[in-house]
Amino acid sequence: MKSLAAAGLLIVDGWSEPEGLIPPLIAGQAPSCPPEEGRVEAMLDIDDPLLHEKANADWYRLSVEGGLFSETDRRFLLALSAGEDVPARWICVELQSSWDIMGKGAAGLLGSAPCRPEFSMLSLDGNVLCFATTWEHDISTSVLPAPHRSQVLRRFAEWVAKGSMDEPDEPPWSTEARRWLDSR
Repeated sequence: MKSLAAAGLLIVDGWSEPEGLIPPLIAGQAPSCPPEEGRVEAMLDIDDPLLHEKANADWYRLSVEGGLFSETDRRFLLALSAGEDVPARWICVELQSSWDIMGKGAAGLLGSAPCRPEFSMLSLDGNVLCFATTWEHDISTSVLPAPHRSQVLRRFAEWVAKGSMDEPDEPPWSTEARRWLDSR
């Protein structure tokens, strides 16, 4: 959890996941959602000399404008896995006054190295998805309002709900996918 603290995120104790949130597995497909579904994206070249500063600024701007959190209530959900073979779960975090999501954060649990992000975040009400990913020559940060309306995410969830990814001796993904599909 030192990685989260370095990113400027504090875990909010006492939060329990409400029913009907998009499963992190399904949210992970959000980079495939087209702009026609409402996705707003900021793309930066990895060779940009101001990449770190611009990436942090883009993340914050998109997060506030898109409704991930507000300037007065900076809590949101973060998809986090407890281990390599452990499915990700949503945890509630609060953005602190000093933060570095794309630098120190991406070097820890939010990516693979500084300015190489890979994360999914969700508003507390589940209505705004924020995500970042690293491409070959760029990084992108995006927000997707109303992820439950995305045809890309719903089609993937339908496929998962059929048991396509379920493994013996592990909790089924299909149950979570079906719960999300039926809740909206």
